[in-house]
Amino acid sequence: MTLDSWSNFFLGELGASAALAGLLFVSVSVNQTRILALGRMADRGLEALAMLFLVLVVASLPLVPGQPLRLLGAEILAAGIATIVAIVPLQRAYLGSTQPAYLRQSSRMVAINRVAVVLIAVAGGVLACRGDGIGLYFLPPGILLTFIASGANAWVLLIEINR
Repeated sequence: MTLDSWSNFFLGELGASAALAGLLFVSVSVNQTRILALGRMADRGLEALAMLFLVLVVASLPLVPGQPLRLLGAEILAAGIATIVAIVPLQRAYLGSTQPAYLRQSSRMVAINRVAVVLIAVAGGVLACRGDGIGLYFLPPGILLTFIASGANAWVLLIEINR
């Protein structure tokens, strides 16, 4: 299996992650005062940005010419682990200050975010261990969940906080 057959996928995901990061920045800038007034709400924006940055990195790495699959897997695994290490403290902080009425929804979103990042890290781990490209098939669901979660966080930061 070669990465050539995946290049359009990675180019598409690269563009989509950049577009969603732009949406996130707009939502934060439009409601900056309200977001900052709500305590740890800005952590949700940072979490979504970290996840979109993960997709940006993961979609960029395979576009490097001649990249060995095992090296690519190690890079993706490292990026996934770094993202989990970054977002878990943010999640704990904002869940700790979430109003009880919103805790269940927020906890679900945290679970989706973690699954998304873990799927991406697993893709890297499988690529690094097997070196045959089968791990690439873990990336689409992880990236799709990342887009869903980041879009939901952007929605909360743009619309829901004003209700």
